[in-house]
This record gives sequence, C-alpha cells and structure tokens, in this order.
Amino acid sequence: MNKNETRILAFSSASHFFTHFYMLIYPVLVLPLSRDLGLTLDKVLGLSFLMYLLYGLAAIPWGFLSDSTSPRMVMGVGTVIAGAGLLFSGLIKNPNLLFWTLSITGLGCAAYHPSGLALVSKGIKARGKGMGINGIFGNLGMAAAPFTAGIMNYYLGWRQTLILLGIAGITAGFLSFIFNFSVPRDGDLQSGENLNEKSVLKLFIILSVVVLLSGLMYRTYTLIFPAWIETKLGSLFSEINGILASNGSQALLPESGTLIASIITGFAYIIGMFGQFTGGRIADKWELRSAYLFFWVMALPFLLLARFSTGLWVLPFAGLFIFFAMGMQPIENSIFAILTPSRWRSVGYGIKFTLTFGIGSLSVFIVKQVEPFIGLDGIILMTAGYLALTTIAAVVLKFTHRNQKIKHS
Repeated sequence: MNKNETRILAFSSASHFFTHFYMLIYPVLVLPLSRDLGLTLDKVLGLSFLMYLLYGLAAIPWGFLSDSTSPRMVMGVGTVIAGAGLLFSGLIKNPNLLFWTLSITGLGCAAYHPSGLALVSKGIKARGKGMGINGIFGNLGMAAAPFTAGIMNYYLGWRQTLILLGIAGITAGFLSFIFNFSVPRDGDLQSGENLNEKSVLKLFIILSVVVLLSGLMYRTYTLIFPAWIETKLGSLFSEINGILASNGSQALLPESGTLIASIITGFAYIIGMFGQFTGGRIADKWELRSAYLFFWVMALPFLLLARFSTGLWVLPFAGLFIFFAMGMQPIENSIFAILTPSRWRSVGYGIKFTLTFGIGSLSVFIVKQVEPFIGLDGIILMTAGYLALTTIAAVVLKFTHRNQKIKHS
C-alpha cells in the first residue's frame, strides 16, 4: 500500500473501532443500570431505542454529507459527537434523560460507515483485504467493549465508565483531523467485474432485503448477548457460590457475574475478528455471492446449538456463530461497493446501514415488548428466525442473474 492507502486504512480502522465499541458499551451495563436505578430489564433496554434508531437512520444524511464534502472530516466529527453523548450520559442525574443523551452517541456513530467504508472501498486496491482488516478493528471494538466496560464498571461504576470512555472518543475524534488523506469523488482503485445496469438495480434491491433482515438479527443478539450469557451461566455462578459458602468464603457479588459474562462476550467477538480476516481474504478470491451465502448457511446451526446447549458448551458454539455472522461483513461490503457508483458510494453505504441499523433498531422495541413473556432464551430463538430468513434471501441473491459474476478483478 502507498502512503495514502495506509492512512486510509489506519484511520478508518480506528474510527470503526470506536463506532462498534460505543454501540456495545450499553448492553454490558444493562443489568448494573437495572440494579442501580431500580428499573426493570425491559425498561433499561428501552432507553437505548433512539440511540440504535439514529445509528441507522442518520446514515443516509451522513452519507450525503460525506459525498458532498470530505469523508475524513465526517469520520472525525462523528467520533467527537459520539464521545460527547457518552460523556453526558455519565454526567446526568436524571435517568429519564439517558434516552436522549444516548441518542447523541447513536447520531455520532452513524457517521462512520458511510464515510469510512467509502474511503476503504474506493481508496484501496486490495479491497477485500482492506475490508477484512478494517472489519477486524470493528470486531476489536466489539470485543473491547465488554472487557473494558465490564472491568471499569466493576471498579468504578457505570457513571464513571461512561464519562471516561466519552472523553477518550472526543480526544480520538480531534486527533483524526490532524492527518491528511483522501479519495477522489469519482475514483475507484478496485471496480470489480462489469455488470449490466438493469442487473445491478435488481441485485441491489435484493441485497438490501438481505441486510434489512440481517440487521434485525444483528441488533437483537448484540443487545442481549452479555445478559443472555450471564443468565445462561447463572447455575454455574450458583454452584461457585455454593462451594464458596461451604468453605466459609465470601459469595460472588452480582457485579462478578456481569464481569465474567462481559469477558466471555469479549472473547466471542475476538473470534469474530478471525472471521473478518477470513472473509476479507475470501472476498478477493471467490465469487462474492457464493462466499456470502456460505457464511450465512454456516452461522445458523451454531446459533441453534448455542441456544440448546447447557453449561460451558454454550461458549464454543456461540463463538463459531459469531465467527460466521461477523466474517461475512467484508464480503457484504464488497458486494455493495460493486453495485454502487463511486460518486455516491457514501450514500450507497448510508442506505445499507439505514436498513441494517435503522430498521434493525426496531428489534430493541420488539425485545422490550416480548422479553417479559419469552425470556432471553426465547429472544435467541427469535434471532435464529431472523437468521433463517436472511439465509433464504441470500439464496435468492445468489441465483438472481447467476450468469453474471460479482467478483473483484
């Protein structure tokens, strides 16, 4: 890579880290917030609805701004706004205001995908590899969120956790303004195979259906994953407490269960990093629709095995589900790049992430409504249903205009 490509990958990867890091801090703190504020689990989950909604709906406006001005500046501004939202969430005393301060974080985080992925898709020749590396840092953010928030909450409490992490994001955002890198508005180092214009429109619509369904799945499992792991292993924690009590030792505090579940969740997202790397390598070699379908087909059975497993067996199955569910992302982003014109690449990604995260945010509302009746195990089964529909849509994508290749040149 030349100097410009290296800077694009470095700063887009850093911004990708913060975007996913911030979006997964809140799920880790759901149970501590519930205990501290005296709110039921469904009400605490509901406080994040607007944050996740804006994370998706604001993607298209940020995309227009990115295509019209500078993707680099849009990335930096978004990171500053996201950090400010967390800072305010930690400072406020009225818990009802959390609904609004968290929404500021969602608004800021929405800026990354339209701008950062446009930079990577247009400015790096080895697009699949670049998407894979960039994706790894997104997964690193997902893995670091449970580790960091879990440990900080254990020692400092949730308020200080949000304040310090908010300051870190504001600082990182301002630092991104210092270095200069760019891509031309109509340039694209990796254009891929030429496709018929009518085929492109139909394929884009079908792919949009796939990402809409996968967005419901993604937001559902990322929202409840730490809490589900904590409840899934609750019997194990009880056994540990029984052993400690029989030996005259102090029982584990409730925060210990949150910390352990956070660490396990972090390890699962680390496995997803290997999936991103694998998916990025495959994206530069395989026909992209075939690779995309393969990853979805492999993810479903591991999610079901995780749901119906008991004890520690849940962990390897959950990790393998994350491997394939996250590993498809460089492939998906590469397909979107080929199906959208360079001039409006940010808008194209804005449409994708509005569908993925905006429509996907409805899962927060759905989970809030149904969790009291079906529990977290039922929510996992609902996630598997979304995944099954996503896989069916990916099959349709694969066999539509099958005579044309969607492949990197």
